[in-house]
Amino acid sequence: MVQLNLGKAIVEMFKRHKVEYVFGLVGTAVSRLIYELGKDESINYIVTRHEQTAASMADGYARVTGKVGVCQTTAGPGTLNAVLSVADAYKDGSPIILITGQVRSDFIGRDVFDEVDQIAIFKPITKWQQRIMKIEDVPRIISNAFYLARSGRPGPVFLEVPENLWDNSGEVNLNYQIKASRSYVASGMIEEAVDLLLKADSPLILAGAGVMWSEAWEELRILAETLEIPVVTTGNGRGVIPEDHTLSFGMAGSYGGKAAADYALAKADLVLAVGASVSVNTMYFMNNPITGQLIHINMDPTVIGKNYPCRLGIVGDAKLVLSEMLKILKQKRFTKRTASWISELENKRREWVEKWHTQNRSDAVPIKPQRLLTDMREVIPRDAIITIGSGNHHAFAAEYFPVYYPRTQISAFNFAAMAFAFPAALGAKVAKPDKPVICIIGEGDFMMTVQDLETAVREELNVVSVILNNGCYGTPKLFQKAVYGEAYGCDYGNPSLAKLAEVFGACGWTVERPSEIKDTVREALNCGKPAIIDVPIDPNEIIPINLEAHLGLTKLPQKRIV
Repeated sequence: MVQLNLGKAIVEMFKRHKVEYVFGLVGTAVSRLIYELGKDESINYIVTRHEQTAASMADGYARVTGKVGVCQTTAGPGTLNAVLSVADAYKDGSPIILITGQVRSDFIGRDVFDEVDQIAIFKPITKWQQRIMKIEDVPRIISNAFYLARSGRPGPVFLEVPENLWDNSGEVNLNYQIKASRSYVASGMIEEAVDLLLKADSPLILAGAGVMWSEAWEELRILAETLEIPVVTTGNGRGVIPEDHTLSFGMAGSYGGKAAADYALAKADLVLAVGASVSVNTMYFMNNPITGQLIHINMDPTVIGKNYPCRLGIVGDAKLVLSEMLKILKQKRFTKRTASWISELENKRREWVEKWHTQNRSDAVPIKPQRLLTDMREVIPRDAIITIGSGNHHAFAAEYFPVYYPRTQISAFNFAAMAFAFPAALGAKVAKPDKPVICIIGEGDFMMTVQDLETAVREELNVVSVILNNGCYGTPKLFQKAVYGEAYGCDYGNPSLAKLAEVFGACGWTVERPSEIKDTVREALNCGKPAIIDVPIDPNEIIPINLEAHLGLTKLPQKRIV
């Protein structure tokens, strides 16, 4: 037992959970916590210019490390500024802890200055919410927060402390621990799953973010190669298998799905979904549903069979379940039977490339986004981390910027929130300072968090933001034109983003000709500062979209190609 004030007790518990960074914005309701963080040299406190940035930096940090990201706000408006970022983390299953202040305990419920029911607001978008009222509860609550954020399906946790309690002192037992092992169901059901895979003529593996969080990518690859099963991923599963692997057919689903992946999902006679929720996004809002049998492996029992009935539902950690499947396979004799199925998918992939990869070497001005992203991929290291914003550019990036390693693509995929990609890139760079970090983003998205260029400059974060500048909110403009024939409320003016970068103390370039792309990207990666590359792109270029899947045409009977 040690004698501590409440703020110091929280910092000590953070240290026991190996917290290296706290991202936040100061306020009077959390002054003691900031003071204690400032005095402690083992935790770096990074001040941001907006609370939304703080939470998304914690999210980006969590996604590239697999650890829990920690962020802090102050009571009332400061906390509500983080709502969108916490919702991003919740929808994508990213483990963060948001700790904040609250009005004095004797004023709660009296509608005083800065008071709002923060717990009620965050309840739908967090896994757990707690108000810390007694110092002796700090070890238990903090330990539970870290455990719950990372266990099962990861996600955010919300904690608040009334302003008048931070300075309270008392004896605290800092040795509170929660030890829990990852588990899975009895091997009998896993063996049945293996037998179903061996009997299937056109099996498919659908890999989601759960493979990433359990670090099961090696087991996934070995299983796919052993049985020669094609693999497709969800948006958040990109990178669990290299996208140039012969068995990888790319991302399935809306917001960037490829034809071969979508076709495989609809036509497979057996789908093994690992660490994926099998969401309606993946099935194009049920226009492109799974038609074969489904084996669904997930740590979260609530998602199994939620959107599509499954033959087998296995509640368990992806790494442990796949490891058990590989052990069972070693004891069985089997004949690989997927050659014609893979050939069929390869033909689909070839047709897609022939349709959508005609502008990759275009010298046209304004620059084609296809050329921009193709050239970028050729000079950016394979293991670089990329974050992708929300908008039309996301579909271009999903098609023309392949991902080769786990934890190297970050996107607010399931909430599609703007104002995520740039802060997430900053958090990723804090976590991985030796890795190149590139933010692929539209100017509408970027301008929502532009103030934190100052944070990037102050913290010396060499994040390269490549801005696909089309001078408008492109996705709603495309939709309005398609539905109504013309668009309103989507256009705006832009400053010189390269000059704006320089005003902040960052490096800035405007790239107007395709021949300038590669050299500029190389220079930006090596400039040692935050970098902005503003690229005016052709606003009329059509995004690569799988209309067959969107319209449900893959459900029509088709002759198998052998």
